[in-house]
Amino acid sequence: MKVIIINSPLFRYTNKLYDEDSLPPLGLGYIGTNLKKNNIDVELIDAVDKRISLEDLIKTLNKNKPDFVATNIFTANKELVKEIVESLNFKTHFIIGGLSTKQLYREIINWQTNNFIDVVTGDGEIITLDIVQGTVDEVPFLNINNRRVFQVNDQSKYLVTDISDVPLDRSFFSNEPVQHALGFTEANIVASRGCIYNCAFCAAARSLNKETSTRERSESSIIKELKEIQQNSPLVNSIRVLDDLFLKNKKSIEKAVNIFSVFNLQWRSMAHVMTFNLAEDSLMNNLKKSGCNELFIGIESGSPKILSAISKTSNIELIIKNLTKVFKAGINMKGYFIYGFPNETKEDMEMTFQLAKNLKDLSIVFGVNFRTSVFQYRPYHGTQIYHELEEQGINMQVQAVQPNKELSDLVGRLQFNFHTGNYSNVEDHVLNDYIYRTTNLNGGKIFAGLETNVQSLQE
Repeated sequence: MKVIIINSPLFRYTNKLYDEDSLPPLGLGYIGTNLKKNNIDVELIDAVDKRISLEDLIKTLNKNKPDFVATNIFTANKELVKEIVESLNFKTHFIIGGLSTKQLYREIINWQTNNFIDVVTGDGEIITLDIVQGTVDEVPFLNINNRRVFQVNDQSKYLVTDISDVPLDRSFFSNEPVQHALGFTEANIVASRGCIYNCAFCAAARSLNKETSTRERSESSIIKELKEIQQNSPLVNSIRVLDDLFLKNKKSIEKAVNIFSVFNLQWRSMAHVMTFNLAEDSLMNNLKKSGCNELFIGIESGSPKILSAISKTSNIELIIKNLTKVFKAGINMKGYFIYGFPNETKEDMEMTFQLAKNLKDLSIVFGVNFRTSVFQYRPYHGTQIYHELEEQGINMQVQAVQPNKELSDLVGRLQFNFHTGNYSNVEDHVLNDYIYRTTNLNGGKIFAGLETNVQSLQE
């Protein structure tokens, strides 16, 4: 029995100029670990990290002829995954997962192949083993011929109710640990599953996932994993927490301090603009002392109208107040911004740019680094805005996701610059200009201000 797990490609062709960092697919690693633990011959191919072209990936699969091919899928690469499924010329069994499958399953079950396809929405590590062994003990949500759709939620026996001690074999990853551009060596962990917030552009929004509880690992289990990482990879001096949202509120900040204060490590994670609302200066200072080097925060927009439309905090003064707490504590920040939401005007975009500029200026005052990561909005399957556009009958462009070469050339990066059309009220050149100008707030030193932290780790 041979299983090949694929971290599915973002691009059809190998681009020699593509130099973006990639993160290890921990979710696929959990699946692979459980298969391996049960004596299944399993291999993980990371097509993103290895820059594998679609043609080469299909050739590899046709050569190895695995009994099962398990892969993730995203809105941006669904046509590539479809081509993989429809191109294989041997008998196999596909297992397809990812957040977008909650909506994409309608398309997937109609793909042209004689091979079996199982679609799994939700946790994959337990049910994948039973699919491979032919022992699935649960009625699928949908069962048509050789197509099945399984919903792994609170009602499913395959939900991982306690995520504290799920084993992970890191040998599956070709890019773990990651050698960062600044010189530090970073490993990655997952500390929770699910999100408590409700962003309208995100498939992980709580309102769309009420049937699946959010789950957190215990402090002791995370500390245990960090000790194992240090033992197995002594050069690791940085940890990135890959949760949708690790720092959610004051309580989660306190938990992070308790965990990381045990170690001499720097660490980075996602946070929300409201995470710090009730956090005192003393707690923020302890967060910094615990090794917190940088936080990734989805700011998205500076327009109260747009923020309200996407179910984010619309009080700009409160956003600035909360994020200033991060700067004041001496913690660097990567702020995510999105331009091009439905009905967004030039005035809305200008407010976003001014907020980004204001935050950049504040970071300089406090002697920390604020870097921007800026994208054009595109509707993701399984999100509130996607559903709204679908109801209005105006999102047909989503069926043809394309790399945005014009924008990539403008801002000098490739990884996330896909588009499915412009949904805003401005012309493309105006949209691209705001993305460029907000990106350009980084200047020539995207990581400026982080060097001090790296030097302290190396001393």
